[in-house]
Amino acid sequence: MDNKKEVLNTVGNGDAKGLFDLIASKVHVDQGKEILSDLKDSLIDNIQDKSKRAVDFLHSLKKDKIRNLERLLDVTKKDLKKSDKKTYFYMTAAGRTVLVDRDIWGDPCTVTVKEANKVVIRLVKFFNDRPFLFPVFNEKSVTGDIIFMDEDEIWYRNKDEATLVLFKNDVPDFLNIKLNNTKGLNEKQLLKYLENCKMLYLEKRLNNLLLVERKIGIENIVTIRNGYVIYKNTDADYTVLLFDNLKNLYDEFTLKKVPDLSERAMDVLFSEDIVEYIKSKGYSFENFKEDNDYLEYWQNIGNKRVCVMRCRF
Repeated sequence: MDNKKEVLNTVGNGDAKGLFDLIASKVHVDQGKEILSDLKDSLIDNIQDKSKRAVDFLHSLKKDKIRNLERLLDVTKKDLKKSDKKTYFYMTAAGRTVLVDRDIWGDPCTVTVKEANKVVIRLVKFFNDRPFLFPVFNEKSVTGDIIFMDEDEIWYRNKDEATLVLFKNDVPDFLNIKLNNTKGLNEKQLLKYLENCKMLYLEKRLNNLLLVERKIGIENIVTIRNGYVIYKNTDADYTVLLFDNLKNLYDEFTLKKVPDLSERAMDVLFSEDIVEYIKSKGYSFENFKEDNDYLEYWQNIGNKRVCVMRCRF
């Protein structure tokens, strides 16, 4: 007890405060180290968990791609005889063989199909996980990201230009389109613009009629479909051009606005027989509505609103 008093007596008030601060500081440092250690372990576990889930997700995507490709090639998992990092090899009961080559990332890139005495080699391309097969061509001649794809076309886009690769009879045709007039277009509008450019490229008579004779800007063309074209006029209304089976212009008229319909419904609305019927009844093209798979026209008759025309498309 006397020793304790002696120690306390030798430590002044300021020294005692400093001692307690030192002890408190030591406790805080140790706790901080423990907290940081726990946080580090938690972050590592979280990163490892997310990495594992990301890897599992990528493996799942690759499996989906392979299953989709198998359906396109008309083979099944049961037909798979061998697989490794470079290839998948299938053989059907009928003796048809399919060899799928994989790129450095493990994705299918080319496919060779042999049946009877015929051998076909195709490039494999995926768009939104859907596989497409194309004739082999030199992709180094195009730049940019793929923005659209179907059975006969691949569209690439870079900052200033789009390249549409169009296949006909296994021969690629490259259409380069400058994007100077597309700065304010959203993705959907850009795709429509490129579609119009493609149609004008393929249809020389239409190109001459619209761009040369009528001086219509491509950006003012609303739609180009088999049988009709709609474009915007300088006075804000719209012109509809109708073409026969030989692609000859046989009728045209103006609209105040374009009907808010799907392409399938528009194809029916502007078909030759329907146009003649609508004109004979004096109906307004702008007021047609779409209900599921039906094109409808409603009128006020007395105090009731009645559907006076309905056709399936």
